[in-house]
This record gives sequence, structure tokens and C-alpha cells, in this order.
Amino acid sequence: MIYAPPVETALLIFGILVGGFLFGSIARFIVPGHQPFSLAETTIMGMVGGAIGAIASNLIFGADTMDQIGPGSIIGGIAGSVLVLGIATWAGDHFGWRKAATPSPSSVTDLIAAGESDSVEFKSTARWNVHTSAKDDRMELTIAKTVAGFLNSDGGLLIIGVDDDGDAVGLANDLSTMKAPDHDRYQLWLIDHLEKTIGKPAVAFVTVSFEPYQSQSVVLVRIDPSDRPVFLNEARGGRTADFYVRMGNSTRKLLTDEFADYQQSRWT
Repeated sequence: MIYAPPVETALLIFGILVGGFLFGSIARFIVPGHQPFSLAETTIMGMVGGAIGAIASNLIFGADTMDQIGPGSIIGGIAGSVLVLGIATWAGDHFGWRKAATPSPSSVTDLIAAGESDSVEFKSTARWNVHTSAKDDRMELTIAKTVAGFLNSDGGLLIIGVDDDGDAVGLANDLSTMKAPDHDRYQLWLIDHLEKTIGKPAVAFVTVSFEPYQSQSVVLVRIDPSDRPVFLNEARGGRTADFYVRMGNSTRKLLTDEFADYQQSRWT
């Protein structure tokens, strides 16, 4: 039996964890789309993928001892981590693992019953103005502002199809504005709208799903906190680069000096 001194053992474990974190973080940056995995899960995938890739690289280049590990092993470790994370992301999409993270109908009811908060926002519609009975670009912009506010804060859940009192409105009015009135078309429109207003990188932190509620369908927009500032531009207007943040149960726009202070405290 080989005995490893406690200090060397601790350093080895620390090195493996750091390597897994780095490989997992790099893989998460490379793999397209949003990966619904925690930091711990990503680190474990980085450890597994790094080991697989490093071993494969060593076999290819003929390295059989630790002191022969070089750039090839590091590249192999990154490639292995990308492969493992990519497979996990594909499996999550293909087998519906992401949907398991979405609240069940009973929990959606409980969530809505709890009312709006700093992490939950209700919107009756995303496109339809109930007062004018017509499609309204201002409604669409409000949705983008809310999503941007959650992205720039601690994340949250936007529920479309529910009024301020928590009663179901449904999606019929929004769907009537689309050529194909179905959930797939609705999701495509919403993602496209967000890409135009807050950018594709930010949309990677957004997940859209549909759930039944009070005999209606509602949209659950789950927003994870962004790792960088997200600015909003009107879909059909000029570049404005407005910055919104969630404050309490409302979304507020920050001025330039306010943004500078907020950015320094949050991202630096």
C-alpha cells in the first residue's frame, strides 16, 4: 500500500477540484445554449471530462507518467469536459430533464398563490393590450425590461398569462397575434424578441416552458442571474443600451452613475 502524506493528499484533492472547476467553466463557456447545472455539477463534469480527455491525450502522445503531462493533456482535458457537458446538455433536452426543474402544476398554483415578489412577476399578456384590444409594442418591451431586470439581479420567474391578482388570463389574446397560434410559435417569438432586445448571450440564461393553471395555459419564463451586465435596446428602435435591475417587486432603470456603482458592487 502506497502512503501519501496528509499535506500531499490535501494538495492533490485541491488540485483535482480546481482542475474540475476550470475545465467545467471553460466547457460551459464553449458549449452553446444554457446548461441547467449547478456549479458543483459542472465541476464534477469537468473532473470526469478532464480525466477522460487527459488519459486519451496521453495515450495518443505516448505519455504514461504524470511528469509527462503537458499542453496536449490540458487540451485533451478541455475537449473531454466539453464532450461530457455537451452530452449532458443534449440528454437534458432530449429526455426532458430540464422540464423536471420546472414547477409541477400543483407547485405553480402555490407559487402564484404566494403572489408577486422580488423573484416572481405576473404579466397578463406579452403582446396584447387588454385596454385597447390590440397588439401593442409597449407590452412586448415591458416583457424584455422585466427579463433584463431579473438577469441583472438574482434571477427570478416571469409568469405570463396571469393578472396581478393571480387569476388566469391565458394566452389566447397573445396567440391571436401570431400566424400559427400554438405554443411552439409563441416560444419562438418570445426567444426571438429577447434576442433582439437583450442579445443572444443573455438569452442563454432564459428558459421558457408552458404549464396548465386554472384550466388555462401560462408561460413560465425562468431567468438565471447573468454573469455580466445586460443592456436593453428597443426591438424596432435605435440602440439605447438601457440598464434595468430588479428592486423589490418592481423593475427599475438605473442612470449612468447608478449603473457604475451597481456594476462595481456586483460584477467586480
